Amino acid sequence: MTEMLEQLKRMGDRLFAGLLGIEFVEAEKERVVARLHVRDELCTVPGILHGGALMAFADTLGAAGTSLNLPAGHGTTTIESKTNFFAPGLAGTSVTGTCTPLHRGRTTMVWQTRVTGEDGRLLALVTQTQAVLAPRLSDQETLAALFAGKDAAGQRALLAKLERGGAAVYERLAAAEPDPRRREKLLEAARREVANAETLERM
Repeated sequence: MTEMLEQLKRMGDRLFAGLLGIEFVEAEKERVVARLHVRDELCTVPGILHGGALMAFADTLGAAGTSLNLPAGHGTTTIESKTNFFAPGLAGTSVTGTCTPLHRGRTTMVWQTRVTGEDGRLLALVTQTQAVLAPRLSDQETLAALFAGKDAAGQRALLAKLERGGAAVYERLAAAEPDPRRREKLLEAARREVANAETLERM
């Protein structure tokens, strides 16, 4: 079993894929294959795989394929999906989903899943678009990113703006503070922020 297949099996067992009963059988960056047994609780009447279950099956494969191609720390979510149904999946049989990429970009990926019956008949064709989500930054990382790439003058100008923004926050807090002593402390803090900004702007 490949490392990628093991990764999908571990992830799927504890998530919605496990609830559906999806069995991953092949996993590479260019191709994900899985099976789904059509049991009664996944069916509509009369003993036919529910369209929503089939779409969820395909969606899981597209998301899995994307996850195998993501840069470290990135995530994904489905932003569009289109399904064409051609034939029913019957209770008591298994269907196979074969998912391959149509596009693998930096911000989106597009995957197509062919769902076939045990006899190889095409049951559905699903095309979905996955967004590539950048890692969430901590507050410190977000602040550092604001200064990245700026020269010393640009960093001073940005820091001055932040100081003035801080002063405005202190002033708003002071305006809403009923206690005179606390209000004065907030205003003092605002004045310090303004003084810092002015110092930076004179440099």
